[in-house]
Amino acid sequence: MEHNDLLKILHGDISHINEVNKSDIALYGMNVIVYPRDVKKMLKLYLEDKISSGDLTNWAAFICIRAEYCIPNYMDDDDEIADYYEDMFYVIQRLSTPKLDGEVNKIRVTSYLNELKKYPDDII
Repeated sequence: MEHNDLLKILHGDISHINEVNKSDIALYGMNVIVYPRDVKKMLKLYLEDKISSGDLTNWAAFICIRAEYCIPNYMDDDDEIADYYEDMFYVIQRLSTPKLDGEVNKIRVTSYLNELKKYPDDII
């Protein structure tokens, strides 16, 4: 698996999930930063009917199981940064487990998008 594969998936290329080697679960040397704008983009694609609830769930599940997806400024050993992005990763986690956290539907996704309003779109 290449770094570019992970970026394609992060940025919404859902079909690419099926093209990667799923046995490459934890490639710790390939860090890919997840920004709130990436999650917001996927939620909006769902709300605009450009992807299905299954696509959104598959995307979130892939992000959750990949250890190399991390928060911005992950190199800083700072609990405040990790705490700040906790809501974003909690949204991803809930999307990945609809049987536990409720089906992915427009009402729920809209509420998740509202939870992410605290993050500016241009955050780096």
